[in-house]
Amino acid sequence: MSEARPRGDILPVRSPAPAPEDDFALLSELAGAIVAAAETLQEALEKRTDTEEAWQRIRELEHKGDAVARDIFDRLASPRAEAPQAEALRTLTGHLDDVLDGIEAAAARLVVYRVRRIHPGARQLGAVVVESANELDLAIQALRRGEVVFPHARTLHRLENRADDLLRDAIEALFASRQDVREIVKWKDICEMLEASTDRCEDIANVLEAVLVQTGREDRLAAGAVLIDVGRHEVSVDGRPVALSGKEFDLLHLLVRHQSQVVRRERLLQEVWGEDYFGDTRTLDTHIGWLRKKVEPDGGVRIVAVRGIGYRLDL
Repeated sequence: MSEARPRGDILPVRSPAPAPEDDFALLSELAGAIVAAAETLQEALEKRTDTEEAWQRIRELEHKGDAVARDIFDRLASPRAEAPQAEALRTLTGHLDDVLDGIEAAAARLVVYRVRRIHPGARQLGAVVVESANELDLAIQALRRGEVVFPHARTLHRLENRADDLLRDAIEALFASRQDVREIVKWKDICEMLEASTDRCEDIANVLEAVLVQTGREDRLAAGAVLIDVGRHEVSVDGRPVALSGKEFDLLHLLVRHQSQVVRRERLLQEVWGEDYFGDTRTLDTHIGWLRKKVEPDGGVRIVAVRGIGYRLDL
């Protein structure tokens, strides 16, 4: 759409104070259109629906999504929209609309390029787009009801990582094949378009996480069998209390908050030891070693060192 739009497993946390019900109803409607469009596109990629017919259905959903997004932007332009969540709602709406636009663009290329034989990589990427769309829908529903949102955000991160891998594999397979160069270019474009839709889904996950951290404040976080009670400053592993030092607790808190994502060494040092810390960086490695011994054996998690960057907590 033409309007200028801004861009920007975990257990129970307190969700942010809800926006007016009409805003959430509109967001849910937009998310529902994304699910329907993603499923229709996958039907075309699996040859269960004619590509021209699928594109027309998706275009109608995209037009509906544009109208819903305009309604949301108009509501947020009113004086009451100066509420703290207004900017986050604008960003969410823009990213949701981008996901729908990306699905429509991929469907359009199936028709414009007159594709006949569907490339397996595109079919696999389409399936990830469907999963991401469903997870988005669940996240918006949870936000609307004031329920837990972090698990859905984490799933969206994992799906985007999977789409990255599938795109690399698809491009490698395309250039290793003996297909006509035009076919290679067509499918490379379509696969990149599908992967870009999962990127926008991850952008939405980042917005949701920021809203929860800034306005909701986590009460409890968990990854695997590791549970963090932030308010009480307590940690349990597989139901057993585990004593952590202050630095170990802060490290674990930061890693769990960014589960499955790399947290840079510089950020870990600054946020746990303070911006004025100028000590040996091996101090961080030592504390990570102690933390691993306390949470990895029974916690169902791994703290992975990413060479030259930092650390990542995986299930």
